[in-house]
Amino acid sequence: MTPQITQKFTDSKALNWICLVLLVLTASLVVYYRLKMQMTIGPFWDTYAYLANALEYAGMGTGYMELDRPPLLPFLTSLIFRMGFVSEVAIYLVDGLLFILGSIGLYQLFKLRFNPLESLAGSLLFISFPITLAWLGVGYVDMAAVSFSIWAVYTTVLAVNRNPRFFFLAFPLAMMAFLTRFTAGFIVFPLVLYILMGKHYLRQFKEMITGLIISIFLIIPYLAYIYQKTSDPFFSITWSLSFRAESFQEHFAYSSDVFYYIHNLQSFISTQGILHNWFYYILISILIIGVIIYIYNILRDWKGREVTLNSAKIVKIILLILLGVGFIFTFSKINYIYSSVLVLLIGYVAYDLLRGRPNMDLDILFFTWFMVQFITQSLFAIKVDRYFLTMAPALTYFLILGLHEISGKIRINWQDFNLSRYIMPCLMIILALSATSIYLNDVQQEKDNYLVADFVKNQVIDDYMDVMVQDLRNYDPTYQNKTVQSEVWPGFVWKLKTSMKQQPTFNTTPELNHWLEKNHVDYYISLNPADLQSYQPIAQYNNMTLYQINPNATTNKTKMLYIGQGWQNYMDQVLGLKAFVLHESQGRLVIGKATEIDSHSLEELQQYPYILLYNFKWHNQHDAEELLLNYVESGGTLVIDASGNMEGMYYNLDEAVFLNTSISKKSLPVNPKIQPALNFSPFLSDGETWYGAHYEPTNQSQIQPLVTADGNILIGEQKIGKGRIIWIGYNLVWHAFHLENPEEKVLIQSVIGV
Repeated sequence: MTPQITQKFTDSKALNWICLVLLVLTASLVVYYRLKMQMTIGPFWDTYAYLANALEYAGMGTGYMELDRPPLLPFLTSLIFRMGFVSEVAIYLVDGLLFILGSIGLYQLFKLRFNPLESLAGSLLFISFPITLAWLGVGYVDMAAVSFSIWAVYTTVLAVNRNPRFFFLAFPLAMMAFLTRFTAGFIVFPLVLYILMGKHYLRQFKEMITGLIISIFLIIPYLAYIYQKTSDPFFSITWSLSFRAESFQEHFAYSSDVFYYIHNLQSFISTQGILHNWFYYILISILIIGVIIYIYNILRDWKGREVTLNSAKIVKIILLILLGVGFIFTFSKINYIYSSVLVLLIGYVAYDLLRGRPNMDLDILFFTWFMVQFITQSLFAIKVDRYFLTMAPALTYFLILGLHEISGKIRINWQDFNLSRYIMPCLMIILALSATSIYLNDVQQEKDNYLVADFVKNQVIDDYMDVMVQDLRNYDPTYQNKTVQSEVWPGFVWKLKTSMKQQPTFNTTPELNHWLEKNHVDYYISLNPADLQSYQPIAQYNNMTLYQINPNATTNKTKMLYIGQGWQNYMDQVLGLKAFVLHESQGRLVIGKATEIDSHSLEELQQYPYILLYNFKWHNQHDAEELLLNYVESGGTLVIDASGNMEGMYYNLDEAVFLNTSISKKSLPVNPKIQPALNFSPFLSDGETWYGAHYEPTNQSQIQPLVTADGNILIGEQKIGKGRIIWIGYNLVWHAFHLENPEEKVLIQSVIGV
């Protein structure tokens, strides 16, 4: 074949179609083998939650739903359920199909910058990443969100450069990415930057507005659904995008390491086994060398064009340096939104400075894509491996860009045709396919690596669950009319098609027994065999045990209604398990009536001799206060600690009056003088100052101090009518629980009267 014929073939559509067909075949085969494995392994924890939500969307709900979960993947799965195929395989199929479409989109996106073989190499490299293969077809939202994000970016580029009508697809696809995984919505940053770099946004304004309107129509049904469930249409979105580290410090995946995804990069992109180390170092070498060549080419072009550094360019260079330095010194110290905006500004100034260089807009687009997702995931308190998937397409782009730059320097010429542009991508394709094959083979052979070990463990638990489900069905065919609970509740919600509550983690068996009694649980299924006082085992398979309640062994305890959020996790323990603290919730969320005082009637409150308030809300403060005063006057006991309401825009009681008592946020010294004298733990929060609610009685409140700290009310009593209000200050309940101080717990119990 002559160089002319070779050049003609590589420039033709034939090579593009051959590469595209090879990609689709490879992706389809990978999906087939991966889904086949997953059907054996069984669903993971979050998969069960999405399946439960899919049942709800299909009109087959059990009553259990996790409203904080994004809706699109379970909604698409629910469409298959409606066709009569109610199986976990449905969500695997949806996930796998979206992955194939995402792989095609990634190839098309790469082809805007690279030749077909380079684009194929990049797409196959993305597929070969162990982080991709591990979470493909699992039924989690991460891969699906990446696929929608890829197509959103691709159609945006087409809209800016070819036809603005592609905005009719671009913005809705970005919205679909957001509805698949809420943090995927940050793809809007690189999209906005690319539109600004295109300079055509005024001429394309009409098409952009139309695309935006279409995307708004996509989210309206979901907002209406959440509003119906919670009375706040944005509740699940704002809850899911809350990045406050202090809210997750006890979570198993909590990490303060902002470079977590850099430190673990090797395990994300290089398959464990014989290829592991050298394949990883090849990729990193390609990336580093490619970046060096890329920067060298920019400087060489500037020198060759003899660019004049006029005042405007000097200002841009200084601004770029200042923005870069500002980002470095503020990263992880300011809100992730501000950091992302800084990256956007850096990208725009860099593009404006290097305007005219071919493909600079795409390079900056992918740089911004990677950085925004890196910032978002790094500053999020919870860090798990699969979150790296949001950065993987952009990283792959720069790996192929590095390969492209290197092949441009290492020229293997055949007359005037550079063979290295095609030889090197072919070598990368071989490596990517080898890595993919090794990974899939390792999983099938159950080799000892960290991902396979997780798969095997999950498969074992899934098998245990199936046995327990069958045992319960055989023992009590009417179990759906009973209360069933398990520590792996999402799985049993799906397998038994019955509702369950989220189960907290307990340190002792009596705490677990207390919680089960409080929730009137008839059957309990546990992975950890325990000697439960009120429950007897009726079936066991290895470490999984099915318990049935023994009514003769249960105890009657005082019932208390807790309204708010926070105390439900530990108030039972503080009260020494002497009372049942009842609290309403939906799935994993504490919303609506569970937190709102005036969502209850006086008659409802009067059913309980005690009402507990902490981190509470109201619709109307006057109505809430009147309701509480009527409850107390009728003989009830109200226990309140306003420490949970000291911050935030809403329901803030700092420097406010509630129930005729002046409340403010104040600190205590480490070892205040306690009267009467008791053995209190130091008032410190992780070595820092301890804050809480400080009360100043008025003539109307007339609070009698029972316990003081340096003269401040730590616990006070106010008698009204037939009842009383117990004022607890300075977050004492949490202090007693967190520092495990038995004297503080006994004090709280005696003051309340249990």
